[in-house]
Amino acid sequence: MPSLTQSNIGGPPPIDPLLPPGGSGDGGGGSPNDGSTRAASMTAIAVVMCASVMTFGAFLSAMAIRRGLNNDWHKLPLPKILWYNTVALLLSSVLLDLARRKLRQNKRHLFNPLWTAGTVLGTLFLVGQFIAWDQLAGHGFYLAGNPSSAFFFVFTWAHAAHVVGALLAVYYVEFLGLKYELGTRGRTWVAASTLFWHFLDILWLGILALFVYWA
Repeated sequence: MPSLTQSNIGGPPPIDPLLPPGGSGDGGGGSPNDGSTRAASMTAIAVVMCASVMTFGAFLSAMAIRRGLNNDWHKLPLPKILWYNTVALLLSSVLLDLARRKLRQNKRHLFNPLWTAGTVLGTLFLVGQFIAWDQLAGHGFYLAGNPSSAFFFVFTWAHAAHVVGALLAVYYVEFLGLKYELGTRGRTWVAASTLFWHFLDILWLGILALFVYWA
Protein backbone atom coordinates (compact mmCIF):
# COMPACT_ATOMS: atom_id res chain seq x y z
CA MET A 1 0.00 0.00 0.00
CA PRO A 2 1.58 3.32 -1.06
CA SER A 3 2.44 5.73 1.71
CA LEU A 4 0.63 9.03 1.94
CA THR A 5 2.89 12.04 1.59
CA GLN A 6 2.37 15.78 1.52
CA SER A 7 2.62 15.77 -2.29
CA ASN A 8 -0.63 13.84 -2.63
CA ILE A 9 -2.44 14.91 0.56
CA GLY A 10 -2.64 18.64 -0.01
CA GLY A 11 0.77 19.91 -0.94
CA PRO A 12 1.53 21.79 -4.13
CA PRO A 13 1.33 19.86 -7.41
CA PRO A 14 4.61 18.74 -8.95
CA ILE A 15 6.25 21.17 -11.37
CA ASP A 16 6.65 20.04 -14.96
CA PRO A 17 10.35 20.60 -15.85
CA LEU A 18 9.44 21.04 -19.53
CA LEU A 19 7.15 23.98 -18.81
CA PRO A 20 8.70 27.40 -19.53
CA PRO A 21 8.52 30.06 -16.81
CA GLY A 22 4.90 30.99 -16.24
CA GLY A 23 3.78 28.39 -18.76
CA SER A 24 0.77 27.20 -16.78
CA GLY A 25 -0.94 30.57 -16.64
CA ASP A 26 -3.71 32.10 -18.78
CA GLY A 27 -5.72 28.96 -19.01
CA GLY A 28 -3.07 26.81 -20.72
CA GLY A 29 -1.30 23.90 -19.09
CA GLY A 30 1.99 22.31 -19.96
CA SER A 31 2.37 18.91 -21.54
CA PRO A 32 5.34 16.65 -22.29
CA ASN A 33 5.13 17.68 -25.95
CA ASP A 34 5.39 21.43 -25.31
CA GLY A 35 9.19 21.40 -25.30
CA SER A 36 9.38 19.69 -28.69
CA THR A 37 6.67 21.97 -30.08
CA ARG A 38 8.62 25.04 -29.00
CA ALA A 39 11.82 23.68 -30.55
CA ALA A 40 10.02 22.89 -33.80
CA SER A 41 8.52 26.39 -33.92
CA MET A 42 11.87 28.09 -33.41
CA THR A 43 13.46 25.84 -36.03
CA ALA A 44 10.74 26.80 -38.50
CA ILE A 45 11.38 30.49 -37.82
CA ALA A 46 15.11 29.96 -38.39
CA VAL A 47 14.38 28.27 -41.74
CA VAL A 48 12.14 31.15 -42.81
CA MET A 49 14.81 33.68 -41.86
CA CYS A 50 17.46 31.80 -43.84
CA ALA A 51 15.17 31.69 -46.88
CA SER A 52 14.52 35.42 -46.53
CA VAL A 53 18.24 36.19 -46.38
CA MET A 54 18.75 34.18 -49.56
CA THR A 55 15.90 36.03 -51.28
CA PHE A 56 17.20 39.48 -50.39
CA GLY A 57 20.71 38.35 -51.25
CA ALA A 58 19.47 37.49 -54.75
CA PHE A 59 17.88 40.95 -55.01
CA LEU A 60 21.16 42.54 -53.95
CA SER A 61 23.13 40.57 -56.54
CA ALA A 62 20.70 41.57 -59.29
CA MET A 63 20.92 45.20 -58.16
CA ALA A 64 24.74 45.18 -58.23
CA ILE A 65 24.76 43.73 -61.74
CA ARG A 66 22.13 46.18 -63.04
CA ARG A 67 23.92 49.16 -61.48
CA GLY A 68 27.09 48.38 -63.43
CA LEU A 69 25.45 47.81 -66.82
CA ASN A 70 24.62 51.42 -67.80
CA ASN A 71 25.09 55.00 -66.70
CA ASP A 72 21.36 55.55 -66.19
CA TRP A 73 21.49 54.90 -62.45
CA HIS A 74 20.37 57.96 -60.46
CA LYS A 75 20.32 58.14 -56.68
CA LEU A 76 16.81 57.99 -55.25
CA PRO A 77 15.69 60.86 -52.98
CA LEU A 78 14.32 59.01 -49.97
CA PRO A 79 11.14 60.38 -48.34
CA LYS A 80 11.72 61.73 -44.83
CA ILE A 81 8.90 59.60 -43.47
CA LEU A 82 11.17 56.57 -43.83
CA TRP A 83 13.11 57.78 -40.78
CA TYR A 84 9.92 58.00 -38.72
CA ASN A 85 8.98 54.54 -39.97
CA THR A 86 12.37 53.24 -38.83
CA VAL A 87 11.88 54.67 -35.34
CA ALA A 88 8.40 53.11 -35.15
CA LEU A 89 9.74 49.69 -36.20
CA LEU A 90 12.64 49.73 -33.74
CA LEU A 91 10.46 50.93 -30.85
CA SER A 92 7.87 48.25 -31.62
CA SER A 93 10.61 45.64 -31.46
CA VAL A 94 11.79 46.96 -28.09
CA LEU A 95 8.26 46.93 -26.68
CA LEU A 96 7.48 43.43 -27.95
CA ASP A 97 10.68 42.12 -26.41
CA LEU A 98 9.92 43.87 -23.12
CA ALA A 99 6.49 42.26 -23.13
CA ARG A 100 8.06 38.85 -23.74
CA ARG A 101 10.47 39.34 -20.84
CA LYS A 102 7.71 40.44 -18.47
CA LEU A 103 5.72 37.36 -19.40
CA ARG A 104 8.67 35.11 -18.57
CA GLN A 105 9.03 36.93 -15.25
CA ASN A 106 5.36 36.19 -14.51
CA LYS A 107 4.55 39.93 -14.51
CA ARG A 108 1.45 39.19 -16.53
CA HIS A 109 -0.22 42.53 -15.83
CA LEU A 110 2.53 44.30 -17.80
CA PHE A 111 2.38 42.07 -20.86
CA ASN A 112 -0.83 43.30 -22.49
CA PRO A 113 -0.07 47.07 -22.54
CA LEU A 114 3.50 46.53 -23.76
CA TRP A 115 2.49 44.06 -26.46
CA THR A 116 -0.41 46.27 -27.59
CA ALA A 117 1.87 49.31 -27.87
CA GLY A 118 4.37 47.28 -29.90
CA THR A 119 1.58 46.03 -32.15
CA VAL A 120 0.32 49.56 -32.80
CA LEU A 121 3.80 50.82 -33.66
CA GLY A 122 4.39 47.87 -35.99
CA THR A 123 1.15 48.68 -37.77
CA LEU A 124 2.16 52.35 -38.02
CA PHE A 125 5.41 51.28 -39.69
CA LEU A 126 3.47 49.48 -42.40
CA VAL A 127 1.10 52.43 -42.87
CA GLY A 128 4.11 54.74 -43.11
CA GLN A 129 5.58 52.57 -45.87
CA PHE A 130 2.44 53.04 -47.94
CA ILE A 131 2.74 56.78 -47.44
CA ALA A 132 6.40 56.70 -48.55
CA TRP A 133 5.50 54.78 -51.72
CA ASP A 134 2.72 57.28 -52.45
CA GLN A 135 5.11 60.20 -51.98
CA LEU A 136 7.62 58.66 -54.37
CA ALA A 137 4.90 58.09 -56.95
CA GLY A 138 3.81 61.70 -56.52
CA HIS A 139 7.32 62.80 -57.49
CA GLY A 140 7.41 60.55 -60.56
CA PHE A 141 9.32 57.58 -59.13
CA TYR A 142 7.70 54.29 -60.05
CA LEU A 143 8.63 50.64 -60.40
CA ALA A 144 9.15 51.20 -64.12
CA GLY A 145 11.59 54.03 -64.68
CA ASN A 146 14.70 54.87 -62.74
CA PRO A 147 16.39 51.54 -61.91
CA SER A 148 17.21 52.78 -58.41
CA SER A 149 13.54 53.44 -57.64
CA ALA A 150 12.60 50.09 -59.20
CA PHE A 151 14.90 48.21 -56.84
CA PHE A 152 13.73 50.34 -53.92
CA PHE A 153 10.16 49.24 -54.54
CA VAL A 154 11.21 45.60 -54.92
CA PHE A 155 13.17 45.61 -51.65
CA THR A 156 10.59 47.50 -49.61
CA TRP A 157 7.62 45.60 -51.01
CA ALA A 158 9.30 42.29 -50.18
CA HIS A 159 10.09 43.55 -46.68
CA ALA A 160 6.51 44.77 -46.25
CA ALA A 161 5.23 41.31 -47.23
CA HIS A 162 7.35 39.86 -44.42
CA VAL A 163 5.98 42.51 -42.04
CA VAL A 164 2.40 41.59 -42.95
CA GLY A 165 3.10 37.93 -42.16
CA ALA A 166 4.77 38.85 -38.87
CA LEU A 167 1.92 41.19 -37.94
CA LEU A 168 -0.58 38.36 -38.37
CA ALA A 169 1.33 36.41 -35.72
CA VAL A 170 1.61 39.50 -33.50
CA TYR A 171 -2.13 40.17 -33.83
CA TYR A 172 -2.84 36.55 -32.95
CA VAL A 173 -0.80 36.90 -29.75
CA GLU A 174 -2.63 40.16 -29.06
CA PHE A 175 -5.95 38.31 -29.40
CA LEU A 176 -4.84 35.56 -27.04
CA GLY A 177 -3.42 38.08 -24.59
CA LEU A 178 -6.62 40.10 -24.40
CA LYS A 179 -8.56 36.88 -23.75
CA TYR A 180 -5.99 35.83 -21.11
CA GLU A 181 -5.39 32.56 -22.92
CA LEU A 182 -1.60 32.65 -23.19
CA GLY A 183 -0.78 29.11 -22.18
CA THR A 184 2.46 27.36 -23.01
CA ARG A 185 1.75 27.29 -26.75
CA GLY A 186 0.73 30.93 -26.70
CA ARG A 187 4.06 31.79 -25.11
CA THR A 188 5.78 29.91 -27.92
CA TRP A 189 3.99 32.25 -30.34
CA VAL A 190 5.28 35.17 -28.29
CA ALA A 191 8.88 33.98 -28.48
CA ALA A 192 8.77 33.08 -32.18
CA SER A 193 7.05 36.27 -33.35
CA THR A 194 9.38 38.46 -31.27
CA LEU A 195 12.45 36.74 -32.72
CA PHE A 196 11.18 37.23 -36.29
CA TRP A 197 10.34 40.87 -35.55
CA HIS A 198 13.94 41.48 -34.49
CA PHE A 199 15.01 39.89 -37.77
CA LEU A 200 12.80 42.35 -39.65
CA ASP A 201 14.56 45.20 -37.84
CA ILE A 202 17.96 44.03 -39.06
CA LEU A 203 16.63 43.47 -42.56
CA TRP A 204 15.09 46.93 -42.74
CA LEU A 205 18.21 48.67 -41.42
CA GLY A 206 20.22 46.88 -44.11
CA ILE A 207 17.83 47.99 -46.84
CA LEU A 208 17.82 51.57 -45.60
CA ALA A 209 21.62 51.70 -45.38
CA LEU A 210 21.85 50.28 -48.90
CA PHE A 211 19.81 53.11 -50.40
CA VAL A 212 21.33 55.82 -48.25
CA TYR A 213 25.00 55.04 -48.81
CA TRP A 214 25.17 53.14 -52.09
CA ALA A 215 22.08 53.11 -54.29
